[in-house]
Amino acid sequence: MIVSLHLAKNMLGQNYFEKRLGDIYQYSRIAYKNGKGIINDREYFWELCVDACGNIIFILSLCNSLQDSTNISKIKHFSGVSDDDIWSLNCTDIHILAKEVEVSEKLVKLVLFCLPSSIVLVRKDQLPSEITLAKAYFSNFNFSGVDCERGFFINVGSKKFCFQTLETNKELIKLIEIGRISNALLSQVSIPVNKNDSISAIEDEANSISWFLSLLNLNLGFIPIIEYSSDSEILQYSLENTVKTSFCRRYIIDNFRINEGIPKAFESCYESYKNWQTKIDINSVIGFLVEINQQEYIDLKLAVILMAYESLLFKYLLNQRLSQDKIGENIQQKLGQINKYLRFIPSSLSNKF
Repeated sequence: MIVSLHLAKNMLGQNYFEKRLGDIYQYSRIAYKNGKGIINDREYFWELCVDACGNIIFILSLCNSLQDSTNISKIKHFSGVSDDDIWSLNCTDIHILAKEVEVSEKLVKLVLFCLPSSIVLVRKDQLPSEITLAKAYFSNFNFSGVDCERGFFINVGSKKFCFQTLETNKELIKLIEIGRISNALLSQVSIPVNKNDSISAIEDEANSISWFLSLLNLNLGFIPIIEYSSDSEILQYSLENTVKTSFCRRYIIDNFRINEGIPKAFESCYESYKNWQTKIDINSVIGFLVEINQQEYIDLKLAVILMAYESLLFKYLLNQRLSQDKIGENIQQKLGQINKYLRFIPSSLSNKF
């Protein structure tokens, strides 16, 4: 915890965020917003920015508070309104990362540097407008070829989703290449929204797409920002604190080496992936594969490969309703059991397990 004794003003102001982010501030997906809210009958000032990597920078300031406010370490929920009275804000599970405090007689002024698990910004005057489009922004998902300019489409159910790189894609890739940043929001998917679609269903689908893409390009391509709009007017932002990993150019399937490789992968495998995810938690295996891609040392790569393979075998056997005591304690025993179902090991070799 960082504590420094100096006067904390009502808000740090946009200038603080510009200095903190430096040359990458101009690429922020959500530029500076601020407002007020109430916690336990006390008025707090909030400030928000989402940078080019999808990191949430959220600051709460409290003035003329009782001294026991300095003991705060976590806030379960916070709500407020933007200073321009356009946006209502709701945050959940806010962790206090650092504090700046100035103590005077019976009073304390403090600034809380926070990390919320999620933030929802809703346009206050959106009714009776209905959401017709959702744009989900991917961390680390990039694709090659002519599709960079025009985007490409995939069919998911009865809907057609459009993938496009962001207008800042080339500049952000250059910043990654020179080591200024290690990851960034590079692309987006536009999802049509029907009248009966729920926000949770849209976000579940976007989450599934992000995991599937993580498998194809071996980068964790999570979605920290989703914009909901109607007639090009943004009505809501959903922000999430997601895991960030370094961007890597090694991939399995792209649109450059394989013509329309990504759309073809979605057409042939996406529904199968979702089916297996519900059965054996295939996302955990994808996480292992990304870790293998990130590792530089061959012994660590091999260790993670073994963990990924054994995890997949274990969950598959559980899905076949085999009890844990019969699955086996090591990978050789698990291979012997799984061969009873998949028959991929020749009989001449199966007696070794």
